[in-house]
Amino acid sequence: MKSKSLPFLNDEEQETASKLTYVRSGSKKMFLVFLVFLFCLYSVHSFTKNSELRFTRQDSENSVDILEGTTAPPVSEYLLSKESDRLTRKLSVSHAFVVSAYFYPTSKSLGENAIALNMVADSINFDISNYEYSFVGSNETHSETGLAVSQTESNKKCRYASSVANGNTLENLTKLELESNGTRIEIPFKIARYTAPKPVIICVSPQFVAEQWSIFMMHAHTAHRFGGHMHIYVTSIIHEYFELMKEYERQGYITMEMWLRMKFDQPGSSFFEPNLNTELRNQAGAASDCLLQYKEAAEYIAFFDMNDLLFPVHYPTYLEEFNAIWTQKPNVTSLVYKQVEHEFLNPTSLSEYSFHELVASLRTSSPRSFRVVVKPGLHNSIGIHGSDWEDPKSRIHVASPHIIHLKNPVWKNKTKEFEHIRDPRFWIFNETIHQNDVIAIHDDILRMKENKKISRIGPSLPSEDFYLPIIFQCFVSQFYGKPLEECPNAEKCTLPQRKNTKCMHTNAEYISGPSTYPFTFHYFRNPIWSSEYGCYQ
Repeated sequence: MKSKSLPFLNDEEQETASKLTYVRSGSKKMFLVFLVFLFCLYSVHSFTKNSELRFTRQDSENSVDILEGTTAPPVSEYLLSKESDRLTRKLSVSHAFVVSAYFYPTSKSLGENAIALNMVADSINFDISNYEYSFVGSNETHSETGLAVSQTESNKKCRYASSVANGNTLENLTKLELESNGTRIEIPFKIARYTAPKPVIICVSPQFVAEQWSIFMMHAHTAHRFGGHMHIYVTSIIHEYFELMKEYERQGYITMEMWLRMKFDQPGSSFFEPNLNTELRNQAGAASDCLLQYKEAAEYIAFFDMNDLLFPVHYPTYLEEFNAIWTQKPNVTSLVYKQVEHEFLNPTSLSEYSFHELVASLRTSSPRSFRVVVKPGLHNSIGIHGSDWEDPKSRIHVASPHIIHLKNPVWKNKTKEFEHIRDPRFWIFNETIHQNDVIAIHDDILRMKENKKISRIGPSLPSEDFYLPIIFQCFVSQFYGKPLEECPNAEKCTLPQRKNTKCMHTNAEYISGPSTYPFTFHYFRNPIWSSEYGCYQ
């Protein structure tokens, strides 16, 4: 079956691409001798076909020309884009995108034959917290209706909220349908995991135009050393880095999960663009998906960014360290670890990659935020920084260790990536990493560098970050270090394309249910990796 084109932002009112920034762009070389003729021909077609823009960016050598990208799909007649309306305008129909659904034949926290629906839903039209979604479960012999009660993880500046709804149905479930005003739509579901690669799962927030392979290697080997398994959500990634990550998956260090952009294929009624109006690539939805997957399988789940490293200092493994805290405080609902920003010297190639040198180069700044570790049976949904449904008094703020947040890469023989954007102060490294752990991780990396596939990939890995400074600058201009005035995400970041840089991007077949009140449901199926779309969000 042929996959449909990637979803991205279009403008119903013909606003400029600089405002909406999700127009796919490209350039065409024109022969000088035919300039006049081709210019006329181009002028006609540029208004009837694809909008084509040209961007350049200066790198360390020369300007980088844009390649032709994916063209925009037809503008939806139902798309609303008036900025002043996005948090106030109430629509007659609410749109909900089903991210994932799980069935639990048995569950310690949800009961027998439980279902969990992980969605993103419009939260402005009416209150969707504690909303009861009607569903129908079927097996080989009969069907049964039920109600799934939701809880939301939301940002007040975003129209759409992450929502997880739980209910119970019949045994041996073979078909799951959501119902709205008597109309049903079948939703694909998975059986939740009952075994996990390790007792501690580290859920990594969605990656897009991912290129920082050196940080990935640090995290993968650190987690492996302390008995953790990384579950990484990826939307788009540099092709060579993708190959590296896939080999780590084959070696059992990580699990890669395709993270799809949202699209309302046939909305049937007015809507606001979901990716633009959902917080940070639906990061809360990815966290909830990971929680729901491993709810019955993992002892603990940590919700980290790729550049978050946690080195236990009191016990040799994550499991023992977390167990010790919970033994002292059995009524705790989550552990809170501070993220402390760090500068580090980034290797420019795999051949010069040394964990000893990376650790020796670390310099400490100040705490910026925090991340959480939970027992999955205590939570049914999770947000970026824990659950909105959790009593803050039941959390434990861990005094030591801190998360080493690798925020400021310094490339050898090059300037600091962010010194023109901000000027953080870094001091002598003051966290604790045991020497025997450094040696063990270093040796493990050396062993993996000798892997035939990895040694073949090594010379083609990026020798510098191209997209990271662009995205960081975009985030600084929008919401970093200032009061939040809009829904934070990368949708307004313009990402130029490089001649010799290819990305793998997720795609899928997108399905919309009938347009019904109060909800129209949307979902995807048959997700794939594709190299056709370029390096985009």
